[in-house]
Amino acid sequence: MPRPIVPVALLVAFTLVSACQPAGSGRNETAGKPVHCTVIVDGPKKADGAEHIDGRARFRCAEPGATSLTLKIQLQKESGGDTWKTVSAKSYTMTGKSTIAAELKYQTRLATLSCQTGTFRTVVDWTRTSKGNKEGDNLVSGSVKDPCKSLFTS
Repeated sequence: MPRPIVPVALLVAFTLVSACQPAGSGRNETAGKPVHCTVIVDGPKKADGAEHIDGRARFRCAEPGATSLTLKIQLQKESGGDTWKTVSAKSYTMTGKSTIAAELKYQTRLATLSCQTGTFRTVVDWTRTSKGNKEGDNLVSGSVKDPCKSLFTS
């Protein structure tokens, strides 16, 4: 009697193993789902070796990349109380593979402003389009007082 059990057990095992396919094997589990993108805003800081302030946005999208990713980066200066004035702005639109970064890495885009005193912040409005789906957000960094001033000067 044990003989019929062996072929049935082998058939069940083969069926279970063949149903599992490793990632990238041609089976697309995310078909129809939009690509995920991550966008991060960094506080303004003095550019290395230059006399300007950089407001930086970092981003990365999953393979195969977004249909489009738009970043609108603003450097804003505090102009009294809770009022902020945009003093520099730059927009970027990337598509497809140009939205992808190496694993655990990010791509970077900047808005720049010549060095000056004051309190600054970086603001990023972003929009991602993928498979007909749009997603976006408004990100605001913390404020930085006098980003060009060295810690070692008075």
